[in-house]
Amino acid sequence: MRFSRMIGSTALCLSITGSVLFSQVRIEGIVTDNGAEYLGSGAEPAAGVLVEVTDEADPGRRFSGVTDNLGRYSIAIPGTGIGENGSGAPGAFGLSQNFPNPFNPSTVIAYQLSRPADIRIDVHDLLGRRVKTLLSGFRSETEGQVVWNATDASGRCVPAGVYIYSLTAEGKSVSRKMLLIDGGMSPSGTGLSKRSASIRMPARAMSDRYRVCFSGMNIETLEQAGITISGPTVLDVTVRRTVTDIDGNVYRTVRIGNQWWTAENLRTVHYRNGEPIPNVTDNSAWSSLTTGAYCDYENNSDNVSTYGRLYNWFAVMDSRNLAPEGWHVPTDAEWQALINTLGGSSVAGGKMKEEGTTHWSFSSETVKNESGFTALPAGGRFFGGSLNMGTDAFFWSSSERDAGNAWRVNLNYLHLETSRKDYFKEAGFSVRLVRD
Repeated sequence: MRFSRMIGSTALCLSITGSVLFSQVRIEGIVTDNGAEYLGSGAEPAAGVLVEVTDEADPGRRFSGVTDNLGRYSIAIPGTGIGENGSGAPGAFGLSQNFPNPFNPSTVIAYQLSRPADIRIDVHDLLGRRVKTLLSGFRSETEGQVVWNATDASGRCVPAGVYIYSLTAEGKSVSRKMLLIDGGMSPSGTGLSKRSASIRMPARAMSDRYRVCFSGMNIETLEQAGITISGPTVLDVTVRRTVTDIDGNVYRTVRIGNQWWTAENLRTVHYRNGEPIPNVTDNSAWSSLTTGAYCDYENNSDNVSTYGRLYNWFAVMDSRNLAPEGWHVPTDAEWQALINTLGGSSVAGGKMKEEGTTHWSFSSETVKNESGFTALPAGGRFFGGSLNMGTDAFFWSSSERDAGNAWRVNLNYLHLETSRKDYFKEAGFSVRLVRD
């Protein structure tokens, strides 16, 4: 069966149930981004997304894979409960996390090849010394697994600790860490093994319910349970792209036309290189600045989580950069491109403002936030202090009009249109980012 889910503003995860307990089932599908969620020009494959499948009754049974450049993943789930397989997209080269981990006395290591090849699987200690070669030679099957019973090349037990296991094949190499929690060295130091050479798995009740999660860099994690399957399943999902600033603040992003925008106001207090942006609270000092600074509306940090921070134009244009790598403060032309995509300045404001009166003092029924931009009335800082929260959203552009003024965009609670006006560079306005 095929399931396809599109997320909106809430995180989604998928749970899979299988009735085939003693055979291998495979979960595969395509992960795309939220580029078509609102008024974007289309979704794109989401590469490098980690897909994790966890047995809800036994979290130790966990299987994972990573999407390829086309957003594809494929994960095999052994019904025996032994091992982890599926290291990525169909035909991918990979090495799975050993199972169980931590382990004692034995563990299973699964691997996947893109084609038949000569392979080698070694175990090393943390000093880089090879402990044992578990597998060496040509393999015609593209998937397999091998057991390590925590002994060295001479058959002696090794002490507890962290070990590195590696797969070398196809001119490539990949390695992972594993933890042995109870070494088998005998008290006498003779090194005689206390273990059987075969794997011993504890008895456990097999579950047919699995939790599937999608996560990754600049991806909002999806997680939920409740989908039932009776065999091999194709599961296509949509994930939301995010961007993270130097302070670790995570911002949702939205595609509008061909542009990707942050859907939240900037909150950083450091430039991209880690240097601090001065927080200037005094009105007189703020008005006389010619260098970058930020403030909170009414100097109240309680406003930050919702409305973000206010920056003067000198901070916007500082060479150390307000935006994280790959993003920038939009130019006046980029703002106008956004507005034109939304039908022009006479109607764009209604498509950009957050719907309802949770934050706006007034909102008409025609305000639907159709773009997903979710503009909020954060107000601004002027020579007399903080003003207009609840009624106006002011956004800086990176374009100056002249030595004393720069262009900004304004949305007002009473109107559907946007206005473009130059303003004193000393003012404090909100900042949105656009992707390079």
